[in-house]
Amino acid sequence: MNRRVVCGLMMSLAIAGCFAREARIDPDVPLGAALAGQWTPVRAEMGGKDFPVANFAGASLRLTESTYEFAGDQGTYTVVSVAPPARMDIHGERGPNAGKVIPALYQVTDDQLDIVYQLGPGIRPRDLTSPAGSQILLVHYQRTR
Repeated sequence: MNRRVVCGLMMSLAIAGCFAREARIDPDVPLGAALAGQWTPVRAEMGGKDFPVANFAGASLRLTESTYEFAGDQGTYTVVSVAPPARMDIHGERGPNAGKVIPALYQVTDDQLDIVYQLGPGIRPRDLTSPAGSQILLVHYQRTR
């Protein structure tokens, strides 16, 4: 094997190891702790098109370390991974999503939260986008509390 290829592979593994260490979390802090709070939708896309936040009728997202509430929809969520892109599974218990499991990705940056939800029968979204023609909803939230 070419020495450059081997060196490249070794560097890639070393870099990946550094990122893996950064992704470790404090076992005493619940995975949902960074998400807990009140979040107001400020912008959204569905299937690659603008989805006016007026459609949410002024609703805001309330998260605890493991539960959610949004416009009469209530349930729990499980953080599957905090390594980017962070993944969660949303479990509807009451309201329009009762009995559903919605795979999602999320990203928290300061007082902003972006969540991309797979609302169709497809697999978990691959990134924080809403591709044209998909049933993927991307919502950008701003922390209000």
